[in-house]
Amino acid sequence: MADSDAVLDLAEYLAPLKRWWPIIVVATVVGAVVGFFVLSLQSSEYEAEAQVEVRPLVIAGDDPNLDASRQVDLETEQIIASSQRVVERALALLEVAEELSPGNPLGVDLDNPDIELEAASRPADPDQARQIIEQIEITSPNDSQILVITVSGARAERAQQLAQATAHAYLDFRRDEGLSATNIARDQLINREIELLAELDELASEFGAAGDNETRTRSLSYREISKREELAGIGAKLANIDSISIDPGEVLNDAGLPTGTSGVPGLAGPILGGLLGLIAGLAGVFLLDRRDDRLRSPSVELAGMGMQVLGTVPVGVGRFKPGRESAIASLNSPAGEAYRRVQGSLTFNLDQLDKSTVLVAGPNNPHSSSTVAANLAAAAARAGRRTLLVGADLRRPSLHERFALDNSVGLSDVLSGRVPISQAIQTLPDVPKLQILPAGSPVDAPSRLLQGDGLGRMISAARAEFDLVVFEAPPVLQVADAVDLARLIEGAVLVVEPNRATRSGVADSVEQLRLVGADVIGTIVAASGSES
Repeated sequence: MADSDAVLDLAEYLAPLKRWWPIIVVATVVGAVVGFFVLSLQSSEYEAEAQVEVRPLVIAGDDPNLDASRQVDLETEQIIASSQRVVERALALLEVAEELSPGNPLGVDLDNPDIELEAASRPADPDQARQIIEQIEITSPNDSQILVITVSGARAERAQQLAQATAHAYLDFRRDEGLSATNIARDQLINREIELLAELDELASEFGAAGDNETRTRSLSYREISKREELAGIGAKLANIDSISIDPGEVLNDAGLPTGTSGVPGLAGPILGGLLGLIAGLAGVFLLDRRDDRLRSPSVELAGMGMQVLGTVPVGVGRFKPGRESAIASLNSPAGEAYRRVQGSLTFNLDQLDKSTVLVAGPNNPHSSSTVAANLAAAAARAGRRTLLVGADLRRPSLHERFALDNSVGLSDVLSGRVPISQAIQTLPDVPKLQILPAGSPVDAPSRLLQGDGLGRMISAARAEFDLVVFEAPPVLQVADAVDLARLIEGAVLVVEPNRATRSGVADSVEQLRLVGADVIGTIVAASGSES
C-alpha cells in the first residue's frame, strides 16, 4: 500500500508538468536569454595584485622605548592603503610617470625621489580617486605583515598601473608621516631648548643682582641646576631623534599584467538564468495548477481524493439529438467494451454489498451522466441481468429522446400514484432484458414527488422485479433532486468529465450525497469521444 501511495504521489506531481510543459520551456529559455544579456552588460574587469611588506615605521638606535611603542596594526594599515589621500597620491605618481615615459608609466622607477617629490606637489582629482577606491581591495594573509593590494579595471594595463602605483603611494605616505612626526618632535625639542637658554640668561642676571644674600643665591642656583638638567635631557632626546630611521616597508611583489578577466565565466549567465527560469516556471506551473481547480488527470486526482475510479468511458460531445448518434454504444465497439468493463466493476461492487439500486449523476453536466447511465444499464442487460433504467431527471428529461420512447407516462406518474410502475415501463426490442421508465408527465414541483412516500414504494417494487435498477439523475450541484433520490437508493456513482469537472465540485457532490446516507461507490470518468 505504501508503494502504491508513493507512485500515486509521484504521478500527481508529474501530471502538472505534462499539462503545462510549454510554460516551463518558455520560462527556461527566457531565463537563459535574460541571463546571457545581463552578463554581457556587465563590464569585463581585470584584476592586478601587488604585495607590500609592512614594517614598524620608527626604528631608534638609542631609545628602545620608541621602537616598542610603534608596532604594526594591519587593520589600520588596510584602511590607510585604500584611503583617499593614498589613492590621490597614486594617481599623481602615474601622471608624473606617464609624462616621463608616455604609454609605459611603469617603465620608470616610482621610488625615484624626484618623481615622489613632484607627485607630492601635484593635486589629484578627488572624484576620480573616489571611483578608484571602489575598485581597490586590501587584504592581509593570516599571521603575516603583508598587505595584498588588488585593483580591478576595465583594461589589464590600467589595473596593473593602479595596483603598482597604490603600493608605492602607500609606502611613500607611511614614510612621510613618520618623517613628519619626527620633525615635529625635533622642532618641539629645539623650541624648548631655546626657551631654556633664555631662562638661564635671565638667571645669570639675577645672580649678579643678588649681592651677598646667601639664601637668594642658593635659590637661584637650584633653579639653574634644574634647567641645565632639562637642557641636557633635551640634548639627549635630540641625539636620539637624529639616530631614528624611518622604514615604511617595501614592495615584495610588483603588480603583474592580468592575463584574463575576473568574475564568472561567460556561460554562467545563460546557465544560471536558465536554471532560475526553470525554477520560476516550475513554481508558476504548480501555482497555476493549484489555482486551476479543474480535473486534469482525473484518475490520479480522484484517487488522491480517496475516490474509487471504476473506469473511463467515452461520451459524445454535446446534447443527444435523435438520428445523429446511437442510443447506446455498439456491443463490439471500443466504447461498448469500455462500458462493459466499467459495468462489470460496478456490479461486482454492488453484489459485494448486496445492493441492486444505483444512482448515476454528475456534478454539473446532465448529458454525460445520462449517456453513462444508459450505456451501463445496456451493458448490464446484455450481460444477462434484468435491468431497469429510470429517467429520474424530472426537470429536463432526455432519456426518452435517446431511445425514441413515449414520455406521456413515466416516473412522475408512478410517484403521484396515477399509474402503477408496470404500466409505465417500456421495453427495447434490441436489448430484451433492458426496460426503461422515462421521466413522464411534466410536473411543477419535482421535489415534492421525490420527497414523498411514492419514491420508496416505487424502489421497492423495482427491486422485486429487477436484478439492477439504474437511476439517471440530474446534476448534484444544480438542483436538490439527486440528493432527494440518493436518500433511498442504495448506491451512487459520480460521473466526472476531465477539464470540466472541478476537484471542489466533486468533493461537494460527494459530501452532499453522503450527508443523506448515500453510499458513493465510486466515480466514472466520462471522456469526450465517440460512443459508437
